[in-house]
Order: sequence, then structure tokens, then C-alpha cells
Amino acid sequence: MKKGPSAIISCIMLLIILTTGVVAAQPFNDVNNATEAVADRLETEQIKEGDIVGFWPEENDFTGSIAIGLIDACKLVYKPEYLASAELGGYYILDYAAGNFLGDESLALTRLSQITENPLDNIWRAAVRDFYANVKNISTTEGYIAQYAGKDPSTTVFYLANHTVAAYYVDANDRLIWREGLIDWLSQVDDDSSNFPVLGLGIATWALAKTGPLDDKLVDPFGTGAAYWSGVTLADLPQLLLSHQVPVDDGDPNQGSFYWRFDHSDGTDGGTPSEVAGYTEDTVFGALGLAAAAKANPDLDLDYAIAAARQALLQGIDSIGRVYEHLSQTGTIYNTYAGEILQALRELAEVVEPQADN
Repeated sequence: MKKGPSAIISCIMLLIILTTGVVAAQPFNDVNNATEAVADRLETEQIKEGDIVGFWPEENDFTGSIAIGLIDACKLVYKPEYLASAELGGYYILDYAAGNFLGDESLALTRLSQITENPLDNIWRAAVRDFYANVKNISTTEGYIAQYAGKDPSTTVFYLANHTVAAYYVDANDRLIWREGLIDWLSQVDDDSSNFPVLGLGIATWALAKTGPLDDKLVDPFGTGAAYWSGVTLADLPQLLLSHQVPVDDGDPNQGSFYWRFDHSDGTDGGTPSEVAGYTEDTVFGALGLAAAAKANPDLDLDYAIAAARQALLQGIDSIGRVYEHLSQTGTIYNTYAGEILQALRELAEVVEPQADN
């Protein structure tokens, strides 16, 4: 199976390739320089003139992920234009989502709320708070989550992970239901049912570590999920995720990145071979999962793995700030990937200092 143009939702919609061409020059070794290159490019490519502004060409449904990246970039390299661009993206989301936000859109609005003068009272927080209240009161949260039935479980986990973190930020009444829904959908993820199993594990670990304990709660307490989750607890998630990181001492060009399947195969069943590891989004969300787990429990001693993942991510950024489908700087190029990689670099910096890795 070949990875789609945008791994997290390629099973739902097809994006248009923004850029193709030859692989650019040497990758970055310094986090701050890489962050600035990526964020500069995102800021300049945003639509800022015309009747509709605030999104990125052909990626309007990914405005949330890109805006999050620009906000996170300011944590490492502050430029007011990054925040202005993120706010413009936020206004686009408010206008065109019509109050029905995707998970990354909700999360982007919460991140904008966090950087206001009054994080407890602003238009961004109010919009997210009202969304979760409306879901509860109109369709019910359980009913909303049930609407994902029939969708790819790993894609559903992506959206529910973002929704869960956002729901906790606004202290939504049903925040526990969102978290339980995330766990339940995680239990459905495996190589047979899902297009992006390791990505799903990574972002679920990230969200669960941010919203509660990674304790002895079973992922699949009733045995109704995939066999992969039999006997697995939330406390097991960081080590399980770590088992899907490519080792750094075996000479693999994808070292430090993540496999995309639990069985570490290419998923082609003897067809045309494809990469087994090194895809940008799998590594972004695998790294985010490790970082959140380490921040919640420093005793896990994940610094080495996180530093390796960070270095792998830096290899995927070319000299003009473009981010590719694969960290070898091959495949399609999307601003979505760039926003996601900025999010990862910022969160990794919270547990491992963002120094040059020479």
C-alpha cells in the first residue's frame, strides 16, 4: 500500500499535489533554523487577498493543522507575522466551518485562545465551548462519535484525539465521553482495518497523556476490538509506540522515524514494494506521542528516542522550508505536513532542548 497524499485523511478526500520537483539541498540540523524556514514559507503561501482569505491553496480543510504549526513556531522563533497568519486562519475556520469543527480546527482555536490576553474569555474559546455544548445538547456526544462508524479507525482516532484535547481545554461537560470514545476507537485500529495504524497509536498516546493518566485501564476491556489490543493498558502505550520506532544503530536510512504498520511490513502482500518507514506524518505523530508521555511521566526515560525522532524529522525539511510525504524528501509536498512538523518540533523541544544536532 502506498501512503496517500495526506496520510491522516487520504481515505476521506483526495488533495491536489501542490508542488513537485527535485529533492532540494542539505536538510537542517538546527531546530530553530528549520522552524523559521518552514514557518516563513507557510506565512507567505497563505491566501491573504480576495473574497476568501485565511486558508492555504487546495488545503482549506487542513487550515487547523497549519495554523497550529504557525502558533507553535512562535514558541521557538517568535515572529508577529506567524501569529497574524494563524489568526487569519482562525477567522477562516470560524466563518466557513459554520460552528461544526473538525478535530484539528477545534484544537487550532484552543491554541489561539491560549495566546490571547485573557485565555478564559475570548472568541476562540467561546466558539470551541459552544461547539461541544451544542454536540452534547443536539446530537449527543455519543451520537456524534457514532457517526464515524464505517470510517477508517486510524483516521477517526486522529480527529477524536484532537477533539479530546480541545474538549478538555474548554472543560466541556462531556470531555470524559470524548476521551472514552478515543480509547474505544483506538481499540479498533490494526493493520487490517486501518490505513495508518502507527499514526493512530501515536496521536492517541499524545491525546491520552495530555488529558489523563496513562494507567492500568485496558484499551479493550470487553474484548470487542482488534486482537492487537488484548491485555494492553494505557500504561503500555509509550513502550508499544517505542517498539514501532526504527532503531538508530542499525544503519537504516529511516532510523529515528516510525514504521507505518504494526507488523513493520510495506503492506503490499507481494505487490510493488513501498517504504516500510520514514513517512512524515507517522513520525510526527509517533514523536508527539512519545513527547506527551515523557512530559507526563519523566521516569519513562524517552529522551534518546525523542531526540532520534527529532533528527529524523529535520531530515525531511528542505533548504526552502518544504516538507515532503517522506522524510527522504521524496513524494508529495503539502503545507499540512509543514504545519504538523512544526507542532512536533515545538512539543519535542519541551522535553529535549532544541539544540543543533551535529
